[in-house]
Amino acid sequence: MRRPVIATGFRTLPILAALGTATLALAIVCGTARPARAQALEPPRPRQGYYLAFGPHFALNKDWEDARDWGVWTGYDITFRVGQMVTRRFGLGLQIHSGATGGQGQQVGLIGLAIEGQWELARHLAVRGGVGLDTVSIATVGGGDDSARGTVGSGYVLGLSYDWFFTRRQTGGWAATPVAQLRLVPGKTDALVGTLGVEISFWTGLPRNQLELPPSEAFKPK
Repeated sequence: MRRPVIATGFRTLPILAALGTATLALAIVCGTARPARAQALEPPRPRQGYYLAFGPHFALNKDWEDARDWGVWTGYDITFRVGQMVTRRFGLGLQIHSGATGGQGQQVGLIGLAIEGQWELARHLAVRGGVGLDTVSIATVGGGDDSARGTVGSGYVLGLSYDWFFTRRQTGGWAATPVAQLRLVPGKTDALVGTLGVEISFWTGLPRNQLELPPSEAFKPK
């Protein structure tokens, strides 16, 4: 019995493109650090500086392939995020995700990379939006169809997150971050993926000379 395998070439192209996009994106993110921040002091708060986040998500995936409307398939998605707060409320970063869903004898691979912006609506509550490169690859689990099909193209993501900090620091710290997201990948195969998960986030905070502190704190020995 033949085992269906997703074609290597189908996977290799988006991965190479994603690596190139990641390099450019990291350069953009790193380039957002401005010396002017040292001139405009900010009150200390947890969501400051650079951030790293990683975590699993439960995924619901609905695909439309040619004239066929597949049902809703379940699976998982794992995300990695890195970036920084450019202003007090606006942040810019990079989001990478990889996952899989399946149903009705089909198996779906999900992988993508996006430039992500976030806006803090209220304390620790942020809306996220991003655009980037996404791949949705579909293969038949059983039967004689070994061909891989799917979409490689633009992906659009919109989500909401809340950072619950379980450390007590003046600036920065560790947080558990519940996240709800919706990702649209249009193409030959249209995909709509909703995810719900919890990420572990780390915020570096700002150095003391960029914080608005009382004299007793500002000149305290490190």
